[in-house]
Order: sequence, then structure tokens, then C-alpha cells
Amino acid sequence: MIQKIRKWESAFNQEAERFLFRHPVLGFLGMFIGVPIFVLIAVCAGTTLMMLPVSWLLDWL
Repeated sequence: MIQKIRKWESAFNQEAERFLFRHPVLGFLGMFIGVPIFVLIAVCAGTTLMMLPVSWLLDWL
């Protein structure tokens, strides 16, 4: 299982590197603008999913 994950990770890294060499502007935008926005959205969604039932139980809404 670990070997399959490492093989997939290596293939993904090679494809990402190839994309960055071919499209440097899109790669820059994706790394420095897209990824942080995606992380913030994921944190917001996860926090909302965990805290919404708690707020309903405690009658905060």
C-alpha cells in the first residue's frame, strides 16, 4: 500500500513539474493564489460542519 502511494505521489509530482515548466504564469497563480484560497475554504467548511450541530444543540442560532 505504501509503495502504491509513493508511486502515485511521484507521478503526481512529475506531472505538476511538467505543468509548471510549460505554464509558469498559471502555475504561479495556482500556487500563490489558488491554493491559499482553497485552504481557507476547506477550513471554513470544516469548521461550519463541525460547529453547526453544536450551535443547534446549544440553541445559539
